[in-house]
Amino acid sequence: MSALSETVILARRANYKKEVMGLAKEKKETKKRRGRGEGSIYQRKDGLWVAQATVGINPKTGKPKRKTFYGKTRREVADKLTKTLHKVQSGTYVEPTLLTVEQWLNDWLEGRKPHIEESSWVSYEVMVRCHINPTLGKVKLKDLRTRDIQKLINEKLETGLSPRSVKYIHTTLNMALKQAIRERLIAYNPVEAVELPKQRKKEMETFSQAEVQAFLQTAWRESRHYAAFHLEFLTGLRRGELLALKWEDIDFKKRTLTVREQLVRAKEGLIFKGLKTAKSRRVMPLRGDILEVLKIHRDRQAREKENLKQTLGEDAFKEIYQENDLLFCTELGKPLDPDNFVRHFKTLLKKAGLKDVRFHDLRHTFATLSLEAGVNPKALQEMLGHATFGMTMDTYGHATQGMVEDAAEIVGGMLTGIKNKPLSKGLNVLTGS
Repeated sequence: MSALSETVILARRANYKKEVMGLAKEKKETKKRRGRGEGSIYQRKDGLWVAQATVGINPKTGKPKRKTFYGKTRREVADKLTKTLHKVQSGTYVEPTLLTVEQWLNDWLEGRKPHIEESSWVSYEVMVRCHINPTLGKVKLKDLRTRDIQKLINEKLETGLSPRSVKYIHTTLNMALKQAIRERLIAYNPVEAVELPKQRKKEMETFSQAEVQAFLQTAWRESRHYAAFHLEFLTGLRRGELLALKWEDIDFKKRTLTVREQLVRAKEGLIFKGLKTAKSRRVMPLRGDILEVLKIHRDRQAREKENLKQTLGEDAFKEIYQENDLLFCTELGKPLDPDNFVRHFKTLLKKAGLKDVRFHDLRHTFATLSLEAGVNPKALQEMLGHATFGMTMDTYGHATQGMVEDAAEIVGGMLTGIKNKPLSKGLNVLTGS
């Protein structure tokens, strides 16, 4: 081998050694850096998954501070790890010992959003923002005590908040703190020892047939939404179902109404969404008289729309009018705000000289009058969209009492003709005679 060839070989060996050493050093540095930002996940011998993340530096020792998560699955701890690392990198991470009630509740709300109904999430958000955070928000989560929550509950009752709303505050806090226990942020739930106010079941109010007539006569004179009230008395729809109806839901030939969705208030405003249960999605028969009312309403709505178009001009009309195909809407085609609709309803009650009732009591009126007229309770369940027959009977059992008494009279009348006949042999044996 020539001296030149040997030199080349030695050089190549030296370069290879440098490359290997460099890769080893790089791998070592990568492994060393892993704990600073990537975290780690492993499974213990007992099957429990563990994840750890570096969340800061201890100012006294200069050593990294680690947070540990536990879960039954790898995905569970990985999700917790990712969420925490994101907070660390964005500068929003808060040490559990410094975490306030407000910070935790806001974090909990964000985590709940994909998993519950929009309307439920909005209700929780209102309870947190308007009632809990203003009083308890600055308290450290670890320092929250039962007495703090009890004081909040008592103050809300004293200021006139309804027992139902106060109970909802309690429910919201209870759910959030149970999750805090699961994430090992606190050791116990201080809500569990709180005393709640006793809730009296609100008696339902119903109208008689005469009162229904009085209300509808007033609505005919005073309201552009007369058709909505007339339809409500004949179908017992929930408010959200009524205000979500579109013209495509009315089949004038088959004389039916199809309930497909509901109008609800979400954080971004009023939205249309699907119904919660299969029983809620239903087809209801319509009488000829309400169909005529709806035709008149449709013609009036078309005239209203045409007049607006002529007043504003074609271009301006297209810009501001919302074509939603709604049965009941504002003059600009927008969905009716449920709260404004109820306020309008209350105004009509006063003008008609009738007692103050909830709009939901019109649904109760429909159900009660239906039962009194002899409608089969099972058929009524289908019309109301109740999930179970038991729900219908629990709610309207009082209305069926008259039907039970009538049945007793009928059966009793059938038996009066045999009261003087001799008892059967079997009955004689039972009575010992």
